[in-house]
Amino acid sequence: MYEVLPMAVTVDIVIAVATVPANETAGTSTVQVSNVQSDKFPTRKFTIPHKDEIEIDDQVHEWSNYFKAGAKGALELVRKHSAKGNFKPVGMDVMIHGTVPAGGGLSSSAAFTCASALATLAANGEKTIDKSDLVSLSIVSERFVGVNSGG
Repeated sequence: MYEVLPMAVTVDIVIAVATVPANETAGTSTVQVSNVQSDKFPTRKFTIPHKDEIEIDDQVHEWSNYFKAGAKGALELVRKHSAKGNFKPVGMDVMIHGTVPAGGGLSSSAAFTCASALATLAANGEKTIDKSDLVSLSIVSERFVGVNSGG
């Protein structure tokens, strides 16, 4: 389906997530994204509307937009599969640590977006995802931040 150049690497991205109840009154859920390297990647907060998509300004080059992109793609998939459109995403407190070098030619943005999508799916109760669906979701998600890769 997609061309790849396989090779072994010893870099990774790890995302820890704690779920937070949605704000039913406001119709939103809050996400706080933090990074172990907080001096380089400061903590950011954003809301997820229950009835709408996550807003991402692809003209603003902000590290947390890659988490937003993965979350947006994952939530679109969950909403598509949810019964009667009653799905309300959970809020999340997220801690990220990664050793994939940014701009090093190892697709750090793709790794971050894919890991973010998986974390968001797990936090929202999705136990499994088909690998080809994950690839497609990740490609589309990365485009939300203006990166035209894959596919």
